[in-house]
Amino acid sequence: MNLKFFETMIHYSFQKLFFGWLILLIPVISTAQIDTKIDTAHIKIGEPIHYTLSVLMKNNSKIKLPELKDTISSHIEILNQQTDTVADGNEQKLIRKMTLTSYDPGEFLIRSLPVIINSDTLLSHSFQIQVDDVAIDSANLAGYPIKPIMDETYNWKDYLRKYWFEGLIVLLMLAVLAVVFWWMKNREKRIAKRLIPKTPYEEAKEALKKLDDKKYLDKHQIKPYYSDLSFLLRRYLGRVFNFSSLELLSDDLVEHLNQTQHISKDEVGKLKEFLFDSDLVKYAKAIPEESRHQLYRRWVEDLIEKTKPVEIEDESQQTNSKNNGR
Repeated sequence: MNLKFFETMIHYSFQKLFFGWLILLIPVISTAQIDTKIDTAHIKIGEPIHYTLSVLMKNNSKIKLPELKDTISSHIEILNQQTDTVADGNEQKLIRKMTLTSYDPGEFLIRSLPVIINSDTLLSHSFQIQVDDVAIDSANLAGYPIKPIMDETYNWKDYLRKYWFEGLIVLLMLAVLAVVFWWMKNREKRIAKRLIPKTPYEEAKEALKKLDDKKYLDKHQIKPYYSDLSFLLRRYLGRVFNFSSLELLSDDLVEHLNQTQHISKDEVGKLKEFLFDSDLVKYAKAIPEESRHQLYRRWVEDLIEKTKPVEIEDESQQTNSKNNGR
């Protein structure tokens, strides 16, 4: 009796469980239906399989199909795919068509695809397919001789397209090297100029040229004219006769040259007159006669020519002789 009671209870429990699952599945079945089919399950390598997935559902249903790019599995590739929707009253049918193929021989599974409808997930049917290798008739296979390696011909346009970046780098490097070479060459000249000091004569002649270029007299700037002219003469006399000419007052400078007799008495007198007028211009704002401006300029240059060192005189004479010989 106890055994029958337990059998009855177990049978009753299975009935409740079965009807419970059936009740849960009724909304799903009534809401959507999935149909999956393929046109063939047996192909040769590279041949197509036409796969169709159809979903019938209500118009207000939300559906999400699996996102497939170019493969379903490692052995099954998707050649193309398209999705269409067909409306029918309160229902609509969504159809996805795919062209599949495989390039590996063997048996492979087209797996089930998950389809989400509203909040439910349904699985499509899976298919087992057979892919056969392509038989090769090696007995009747025609043989061809091996062709020799052919050299590819290039013209200058091909080289330009292929090596334009390398060529640009080479040109930039050459430009940088040219700039560095030019800078180093001029740097050596600049260093040489700094290392070799100018002679008193060269410095005085250059100072006279700079004085002329400033055109003080054309601008009626008398004070800077006499300041520069007297300074260059003082510096020249100090360098050529080796004494501190810039530190001496005008009278002391004249007295020193008068005692040392580096220049003649006549030149000492002209120097005294020039320095006196220069001091009046610089300190008393006096303006000498206009004729004296150029007169002093010529006298200063004549004095420099008369007192230049002997070796410079010899060089000047040699240069003049060469010019006359030409």
